[in-house]
Amino acid sequence: MSVFSDFRAERQIQRLLEAADLDEAEAQKRLNKLRSLGEAGVRRLLHGLADASGDGLPRTMELLRRLVNDTTLPVFLRALADINQTRVDRVAQVLEGASGFDPSPLARAFRDPTVSKSALVRVLHAHRHRLNASLLLREAYDLQPVDRNALFRVVDEVADESVLPDLVSRASGKDPVIRRMVVKVLRRFDTPQVRAVLQERLNDEDKGVRGAALEALMAMGAVDMEAGSLCTLLHDPDINVQHKAIDAIIQLDDPHIMRHLLPVLQDESEYVRRAAVEVLNGVGNASNIKELLVSIKDEDWWVRARSADALAQIGGPRVVRAVVELIRDEDEFVRRSAVEILNSTRDETALTYLIDALEDSDWWVRERAVDALGSIGNASAVPALLKMLDRDADAAPVVVRNLARLQDDRAVEPLMRHLAGNDRSVRLEAVNALVELADARTAPEVLRAIQQHTADADEELQDMARDASARLEARFAISSLGQGGSGQALPEATSMLDSDTGQIALTLGGADETAAGTRRFSAHGAGLNLEALRPGEMLGERYRFIRRVGKGAFGTVLLMDDVMISETIILKVMNPQLATDDEMIKRFVQELRLSRKITHENVIRIYDFLTVQGVLAISMEYFPSSTLGVVLKQERPMPQDRAVGFAACIASGIGAAHEVGVIHRDLKPGNVLINNREQVKIVDFGIASVTGSADTRLTRTGILIGTPKYMAPEQVTGRKITHSADIYALGVMLYEMITGQVPYSGEDQMAIMYQHVQGQATPPHEVNPGIDRELSAIVMSMMAVNPEDRFPTMQDVRKTLLEFQQERRA
Repeated sequence: MSVFSDFRAERQIQRLLEAADLDEAEAQKRLNKLRSLGEAGVRRLLHGLADASGDGLPRTMELLRRLVNDTTLPVFLRALADINQTRVDRVAQVLEGASGFDPSPLARAFRDPTVSKSALVRVLHAHRHRLNASLLLREAYDLQPVDRNALFRVVDEVADESVLPDLVSRASGKDPVIRRMVVKVLRRFDTPQVRAVLQERLNDEDKGVRGAALEALMAMGAVDMEAGSLCTLLHDPDINVQHKAIDAIIQLDDPHIMRHLLPVLQDESEYVRRAAVEVLNGVGNASNIKELLVSIKDEDWWVRARSADALAQIGGPRVVRAVVELIRDEDEFVRRSAVEILNSTRDETALTYLIDALEDSDWWVRERAVDALGSIGNASAVPALLKMLDRDADAAPVVVRNLARLQDDRAVEPLMRHLAGNDRSVRLEAVNALVELADARTAPEVLRAIQQHTADADEELQDMARDASARLEARFAISSLGQGGSGQALPEATSMLDSDTGQIALTLGGADETAAGTRRFSAHGAGLNLEALRPGEMLGERYRFIRRVGKGAFGTVLLMDDVMISETIILKVMNPQLATDDEMIKRFVQELRLSRKITHENVIRIYDFLTVQGVLAISMEYFPSSTLGVVLKQERPMPQDRAVGFAACIASGIGAAHEVGVIHRDLKPGNVLINNREQVKIVDFGIASVTGSADTRLTRTGILIGTPKYMAPEQVTGRKITHSADIYALGVMLYEMITGQVPYSGEDQMAIMYQHVQGQATPPHEVNPGIDRELSAIVMSMMAVNPEDRFPTMQDVRKTLLEFQQERRA
């Protein structure tokens, strides 16, 4: 019978596919015959659906739409379980456009693990106006979590007031997942009863429910939310709930918010205080900031310090503008507090106000305003500071110290004049400041003034003068001027100045001018004086100097233009102590050979190990960025998701290094670069093995290297270092990112290293309650004392972190 039915069905289908119009009488007659054959006709059409193409595809799908009814629906549902995704997509499209069936039974199909849930959601969405919300809810409660989530998305679209009693009842049920979903649906009903239910859920034990309830109330524009309850949520251990509470409080814009916010700003937890300041970043003004400062005036000093520090470290432009206004307040305590806050913010918008504060009646405000101007670093403050230097003797040492920070040569002559004064403290500060401010033009005169005006000074000032003279002589290659500032060295030093430019035209070893006027340093003589390099000068025939980037244990870091390939690169010039150590160089070349094998987006590319005019250097990729260490100073602790993202990138790059046999051995925030697009790159592969800085332990046998705060226990005890040491170091870095502190600290490096061996770190979630316990466990596993208890590979670390991140984002 089945074979005969299939044959008849095939014949009717063929005629219908060839028909000019399905609505003609003959076509309708054949369609009715096809319907009478029941499942046979549907099965035949579905069989060829995946392979249908051209004009036959739309005709096949139209025939199927006309054959969908309550009787044939099970055949279509079985097709949604097909392994052929094309067939599944086309069947879903057929059901979306069909109208001759009751769509409610589709909800029961969620119980079938083989049926495509995404296809079911599509079909239900298309027929949402014909669905029974009560039936969907009953089905949803009995499903597995994943399927329940999918069906609740449909419930959220079709729920009406008929299901409101059921939803309200379920909002306080036992299952937190169902409570979370119900709360999300409830936000569609802006009624007093629903608002009351959502307010209750703000205290739910489940963070997801609390967050969903707060989102729902905010979506309703719930201006009648109680500010005190919302401020309580600033203590919430879940950072997402806390951030939503911040947004809700800002949206509420309660004029009396400070009465609720004051206890939060004084909380012992930095995490909580940060949240309160984030609120002020949205609603703060001079009036409520003053209310805060006045309220803590009689509190213990640490309470005042905590509140002021929170405003300084986290306060945004709105808070800064409010604090700036308070510099002129009549209350001395308020002015003092305001200038202390601005001292930490270093915000240039406060410049004019701080210059005005140099004439404040309170000495504390005056001197802290000087420090604030020094911190900001804007040289436009120099004239006002020089005036203050002459009129305010008590503040003069502070002024001198901050003039040095501003690096403006207008201060040189006044400071040399003060060297001859009677105020010992000013003279001490002036010596240091002049060394910092001297340049090639003023160095000889500064050196003469220091030696002349300190010749008969006390022992301490003379010692400082000798040290300053030595620094100037080394920095500008000028000789000692002799007692009293006379002698034959001065003409020799001044002859080193180019008569046209006033710049140094010569360094140790000599230099020559090219036809184009570009100076090239030669390699003969005592060597290069890198301190004397000027922008535009050439090192050899290939590298044009741009600027100095920094100086470290390995040597000097220079930003250069490689004229041969027209590319900006970094040159790390090895310091002389390392360059004369054959064993160090051999070991470093071996490290470099391995490091050059690493090609990965998260690793700085090393180009070559070369000699430039007699000095050894490494050329490498230039990546404009800040170190992770700098980022951590600006954001401590870091949001969980951002920290995990950075750690996963680091794991990816280090994992690539491990695959070619390279172990970093000195992984730390200072060796991780992050640009303004959140791209991550790791630096200093192998270089750690030759550094001899105070931060690093190095032996010629066993190669015990690392930075104490991030050093694996096996590095501390001198055991063999494997790739697992890098996993440990990354664990410490991730710990620091999410808690705002390293797991181990102490008064000296030995104390810190001992703690690594003991392995008694406080779990991250106990330091920062906002940290997910699962992430806390991942970090503690990475930091296990025994290498065998850590993750097997860095790629395993990366995979685990990414899976954790994806789950939390879902």
